[in-house]
Amino acid sequence: MGVGTSLTLRPAVPMGFVTGVPYVCALGVARQLGARLSWPHGVVSAEGEPLVYVDARAGYDDGGVFVRCDLTWEAEKDLDADSLERAARDAADAWAEECAAGRGVAGPLASVLGDYFDVLLGMGEKVEVLRGGRVVACGTLAGVDVWGRATVRTEDGGRELELAPEQATLRLAR
Repeated sequence: MGVGTSLTLRPAVPMGFVTGVPYVCALGVARQLGARLSWPHGVVSAEGEPLVYVDARAGYDDGGVFVRCDLTWEAEKDLDADSLERAARDAADAWAEECAAGRGVAGPLASVLGDYFDVLLGMGEKVEVLRGGRVVACGTLAGVDVWGRATVRTEDGGRELELAPEQATLRLAR
């Protein structure tokens, strides 16, 4: 059974940058656990075993723009919700400071992309592109841009697919 925690963040970043929140929070959680990331914002073990999934939804209220960030994991993982929340919040705060200092003007992930690459599982490796739970393409994970889109170079002629998280998921090829 899945368990989890939710936190509400109000990062002082341009409105178009709130899409970076789940990436940054996943990066903070991965650091806390000494883990890796699976694109777009899953926290996994070095072997790719799922540890924590990060999901986020933005909204607007009397206080302005907010992002509700949900962290979920399997109960048997016995993770400390408070430490994961703190790691996610600290990462989001540091990211917002980087953006405010002008180090994120190219896109929401510009200031953290190097760190994201360092822990991203599957970079340069064979992956499967999944839509609706079905494999629709196979190729090599070639990169992630400053907007969080993954680029997969397909095996069938080297065509490049640029994928947003709402379009597909990736998994290491079997």
